[in-house]
Amino acid sequence: MLSTIAVIVSLLIALAHIYFLYIELFASYDTVGKFFNLPGKVIQNSIIQKFIQNLGLFSGFIGLVIILTIIIVPSGTMKFMLIFLNLFVLLNGVYEGFVFSKRFFWYEALPGAIAMLLAIFM
Repeated sequence: MLSTIAVIVSLLIALAHIYFLYIELFASYDTVGKFFNLPGKVIQNSIIQKFIQNLGLFSGFIGLVIILTIIIVPSGTMKFMLIFLNLFVLLNGVYEGFVFSKRFFWYEALPGAIAMLLAIFM
């Protein structure tokens, strides 16, 4: 039962990161500004855009790797992969929480920590 919950939570995190990829790479300046709690004028800076697009690539890659881990990797190895990948999510959420907005603690760091703990105990 616990392993199923760990996989479902990790899958939800992966889908959220695919959504983050969309926001950070393809959404309008206003949407990105609201997402990161930054004024539109800051988002229009090309250096900031590149930084946010880099975050989008990270989000997409981590989401894709979590999905592929769930689909392809055998359950014994999957446990360690999910611990490792959700640790990345947790650390990225903590970083973004300090740099951009405290809501990243709730939207990224906390789910990453929960999924990592569930994977540890599966």
